Amino acid sequence: MPPSRPEIADHAFTYEAGVRLLSEQKLREALTEFLGVVADSPEHADASFQVARLLLKTLRFKDSIAWFRRAAFLQPDAAQVWQGRAEAVALGGNEADRRDLLAALKSAPIDPKVRVRLQDRFGSLRKESRPRSGGVPAKVIAGLVADLRSGNVATVEAKASRILRKAPRSAVVACILAEAQAIQSRPEDAVASYQRAIRLDPDYAEAYGGAGRVLFNAGRIRDAAEAMRPAVILAPDGVPGLTGLGASLSRLGHHQAAIVLLERASRLDRKDARLFVELGDACARHGDHDAAVDAYAHAVALSARSGKGVAVGLRIALAESLEHVRRSADALDELDQILKNEPAHAGALMSKASMLQTRGEFEEAHELFRRVIEQLPTNGDAYRRLMVSRRATRDDPIIDEMVDLYERKDVGDEDRMNLGFAIAKALEDTRDDARVFRFLDEANRIADGLSSVSAGQRFAEIADCRETYGRIDFAATSPAAKNGFAPIFVTGLPRSGTTLVEQIIAAHSDVECGGELGFASYFCRALLSARPGGSSGELDPDVVAGIGRDYANAIAKQFPGALHVTDKSIYTFEHIGALKLALPNARFLVVRRDPRDNLFSIYKSRFAQGTHGYAYDLEKLARYYDEFERMIDLWRERVPGWFHEVSYETLVAHPEVETRRLIAACGLDWEDACLNFHESAGRVQTLSVFQVRQPITSASVKSWRRFEAELKPMIDILRRDGHVAD
Repeated sequence: MPPSRPEIADHAFTYEAGVRLLSEQKLREALTEFLGVVADSPEHADASFQVARLLLKTLRFKDSIAWFRRAAFLQPDAAQVWQGRAEAVALGGNEADRRDLLAALKSAPIDPKVRVRLQDRFGSLRKESRPRSGGVPAKVIAGLVADLRSGNVATVEAKASRILRKAPRSAVVACILAEAQAIQSRPEDAVASYQRAIRLDPDYAEAYGGAGRVLFNAGRIRDAAEAMRPAVILAPDGVPGLTGLGASLSRLGHHQAAIVLLERASRLDRKDARLFVELGDACARHGDHDAAVDAYAHAVALSARSGKGVAVGLRIALAESLEHVRRSADALDELDQILKNEPAHAGALMSKASMLQTRGEFEEAHELFRRVIEQLPTNGDAYRRLMVSRRATRDDPIIDEMVDLYERKDVGDEDRMNLGFAIAKALEDTRDDARVFRFLDEANRIADGLSSVSAGQRFAEIADCRETYGRIDFAATSPAAKNGFAPIFVTGLPRSGTTLVEQIIAAHSDVECGGELGFASYFCRALLSARPGGSSGELDPDVVAGIGRDYANAIAKQFPGALHVTDKSIYTFEHIGALKLALPNARFLVVRRDPRDNLFSIYKSRFAQGTHGYAYDLEKLARYYDEFERMIDLWRERVPGWFHEVSYETLVAHPEVETRRLIAACGLDWEDACLNFHESAGRVQTLSVFQVRQPITSASVKSWRRFEAELKPMIDILRRDGHVAD
């Protein structure tokens, strides 16, 4: 028998409980409840429908399609089921999903008007709406559009307002009025007029898209995504709607859903450079830098052909993605070309400095960061990056320089945040402990406010993994025996010592250093998709084999012919069991560190936007550690021999003994170079870029004790949850 659901084994699943949780906006808990109802009563149509709706609401568009299909089979006369299925296909479906939906709609026993309306979304209305004119002649509307295109914006607004007084039900004229108001930088008026158009014609895709565009430009990204979503549902091949919703979701951290939309738009329109920039940005944020390079390169080619020139920001983005796919010479050449024409361009200087820093060329990097500061004296990011690989001394003038800048009233939040992290690091270097948290707490408060991803989102992702894998009988599941690829996964919390461990292993002559590759967790998401009718205690062997095959192909593309490649992707700890089945020869190393040191180190760090939303609050950090521990506990219980645990404190206290154990756990023969890893450390794209180029030291062990009072809220929770005793 497969293991029971962890923590909910004796729960009696009921539809009513799911509805109650849904009303309380406890979406993940409601989904678990409805899935339990379906598992117990497979023919429960309403529960299947609720699962489909929740998957759709939580942006798992593709996953929801199968559940809507099941709900339509169980309840073929329910119009809302067919409407939900059409929405799911519009947002996340491919051509096969569309064909399947249209074929099923032909015999659906629903109101013919509803059926035709849904069919038209994937037929005559798939690219644009036919808005209601409200009796306004086509010639008049065409005249307004021509005036708008010619730049007579104020005239258009006046004419449209007069027409609407005589023909108040013209949705298309209300939309034209909104366009004129948006061009005149009056977002509130524009949104109100777009909403008027939507009230007059609820199927007007372009009105939703226009409102979303105005909200997006005003920085209201979450509102923009909500506004854009109906634009795609109503016109699934409308490029502006696809681009706008994709861009919004990408900025909110929902990169996978964003890429689906932006890739569809890019297939429909190959000539819009801005679209390919958005696609490149989404792929880069998602960690798929090969795809980002392709998108950026296409945008560069389009821009060059347009005669308007290539934006420097686009060239920098291309360079940074080239660096990520290890085309370092091409990346630096791109930046050098920019600097040849614009020697003082701060963005190019910053990017080149960061690249040199990852290679350990600190002096040259520091010089470039200083040049950025000369150009942009309030640039806090340049100071923060500079301090990552520089140790301050008590008489270092940079400390007063940064503090004076921090106190200035004209410094914005983001620059003040970066300065706060930099100052706190410098003060800790000089043991001026009394002042550290004044700057560190404020930096984290600002970072938390600027974060585009919530801690709750991360907690939910880990809980989903724990619940799904907790139902699997791994011992009874056959591995993908044909896959002989043997990567070495190094995982753990950020700042736990994973970079140190990876660099030790990568010093071995048979190993290539991969860094944070990011593919594994992405491929494993397929196993977390609830499948209607699937057994709760089994993994689909074809999906498992596909994960291993896709992963091996992705790594081989970057490291052709490599015997072993390290993958330091942080989130791998969530998927150890599944990845071991997909890649039977893989090795897994879980790095552990005293949570007080580990979490304090996270709290001192500024991470890339869209990542680690839990990192800027002490109580959230303590909760995240508990989530991590519970996930590792599950693997210890289910697959205890499938991974090797590394204690950071033991490693730095007994480096030779522990390094030998580490290399043996990787299945490698011993090489002395692994003890001298710091002498040959290559490109390191983490905050440990400076530390891993030094010999192993225990200097950071128990560093939390200097700040025990300030860390008390975090330590109290860790102690309560049993993670620390002293």
